Amino acid sequence: MGSLLTTSAGTEITGIANGGAVELDFLAGTITLPQGSQGNLTRTMNKNLNDLQLNQCNSIAVWCSDADATIQVGSAVSLSDHQLSHVLCNYGFSTVRINIPSNSTPTDTNQVFFMASTDGWLGYSFPRISHQRGAVTGTSSDTLTIILSKHVGAYNQFLITTENRGAQSIDLTIEFSENGSDWFADSAGTVTIPATTSNYNAFASEVEHHFYRARIVNATTGAGHAEAFTIHYNFVNDKGSAFL
Repeated sequence: MGSLLTTSAGTEITGIANGGAVELDFLAGTITLPQGSQGNLTRTMNKNLNDLQLNQCNSIAVWCSDADATIQVGSAVSLSDHQLSHVLCNYGFSTVRINIPSNSTPTDTNQVFFMASTDGWLGYSFPRISHQRGAVTGTSSDTLTIILSKHVGAYNQFLITTENRGAQSIDLTIEFSENGSDWFADSAGTVTIPATTSNYNAFASEVEHHFYRARIVNATTGAGHAEAFTIHYNFVNDKGSAFL
C-alpha cells in the first residue's frame, strides 16, 4: 500500500508570490516558495521519500489558483493547458516545479495544493470543484488605484464584495479584460460606496471574462481623505476540470 505526500497540515499553500516557482522536493520532503511569498519560504511535507526508503513518487495531483501556471513534473513532463487542476498517474518523479505567472495584484495572493503518491494510481479523490478566495485591505486616495487584479480563466463565478470602513464615500470601478492589457468598466461594478451602515457593494457575475480587477478612488465629496476599505473576493470553479 502506497504513501500520500502533501503539506505537513494537509492544507493548501497560500500567499505565494508572482513570477517565481514553487519547488517540491519529495526526496527531502521540502517545499520552497518564491521570494516575496508570505511566511516561511521553506516548509516540510508530511513525509519524504528518503524516510520511506524510496526514490520516486509515481502519481500526483496539483491545483494552482492561476490556470496560466506551468507545472514541470520530473524532467520530461510539462503541463500548461489552462486548467486549475491536473492529475498525472503512472509516471515516476521526485521533483515538481510550479511556475507562478505574474498575473495577480496583490502580488502575493497565489495558492497551490498538491497530493502525490508512491503508487502508480493516486488513491486520492482530487476535488472536481474549487475556489480561490481572500481579502485585501487598504486606504483610498485621490488617485484611482488598482487594489485587486486576477487572471480568472477556468473559473465561472466571480464574487467581489467591497466594504467601506471609512468616514467618507469611495468610488469603486470593477473592470474586465480578455488579454490583461485592455480593460473595460463593468457597469454593474461602477458605484459610489457611502460611509453608512450599509457601506458595501456586492458584485457577482457568471460572465467568464479572462481577467477581473477592482480600482478605488476617493469620491468627490471625500477628496483629500484616506478611507479604510476591505475587498473580499471569491472566484469559483464548480464545473470541474477535464478527466477529473
